[in-house]
Amino acid sequence: SGRIDLTQAEAVNDMIQANTKENAQLAMAGIRGSVRKLLDPLIEALLDMIANIEVNIDYPEYEDIEEITQEKLLPKARAWIREIEGILQRADSGQIIREGIQTAIIGRPNVGKSSLLNALLEEEKAIVTDIAGTTRDIVEGHIRLEGGLQLNLIDTAGIRTTQDIIEQKGIEKSYQIMDQADLIIIVLDGSEPLQEEDERLLAMTEGRTRIVAWNKADLGTAHEGICISAKHEDIHPLTDEIHRLFDEHRIVLEQPSLANERQLSLMLMAKSAMLHAIDAMESGMELELVEIDLQECYT
Repeated sequence: SGRIDLTQAEAVNDMIQANTKENAQLAMAGIRGSVRKLLDPLIEALLDMIANIEVNIDYPEYEDIEEITQEKLLPKARAWIREIEGILQRADSGQIIREGIQTAIIGRPNVGKSSLLNALLEEEKAIVTDIAGTTRDIVEGHIRLEGGLQLNLIDTAGIRTTQDIIEQKGIEKSYQIMDQADLIIIVLDGSEPLQEEDERLLAMTEGRTRIVAWNKADLGTAHEGICISAKHEDIHPLTDEIHRLFDEHRIVLEQPSLANERQLSLMLMAKSAMLHAIDAMESGMELELVEIDLQECYT
């Protein structure tokens, strides 16, 4: 009935669905109109660009109207894009806070992946044995760390070369989960040298957000880095590193942010249209044609 906009209505639903203090904070900010306040300056700047072009097209004979050229419009468009990119970055952080960090625990068999999952969850969620290949399917669990970070944990099948068809299926699923993860925890056996499978996993995950954890520290290790003993639940170095990597995402609680996939999708479409407009201006295209992209960005 015009009393709240769509983003505020979505925030009401988010408040109903909120299962954590952090989610409730984000929803309350949305109800107060934080998303609209975030978008209003962008909309105003975009309409200003469109209006300047249209005035120049419709009233070219008026000498007191500032002539708009590609050179004058490009800095405004590039500044607009920079604002959008900052918003999208905060939106990613907000999604991590709302939905949790998709965390894949990977490694070759018998390095202690399932023991680590159990230690993080503080329960016997996964079966642990000395037999290689015990975990053949994914095992999931959820944990909330101190400070509000939620880990959506997935213990994967040990990655190795095997002729067992069932185990092969589990390993294929491990690769799929690894591709989709926000965080990859590579578990290595700290009591022995690196194996060929270890080196292959390290190479595959190069450039990804990952933590390399040397397990079995209770047996002694000469390796440097994050050393843990999942068997004895001595995993504080690992959780400290998770906080170091992801605590910065909590800053989104203090700033306006997009709240859901619909808003994020529309923002990405607007960014794409503005990038087309910038490309057109850089190539010297007439502003009448550039305006088409700006209108698409607005809608």
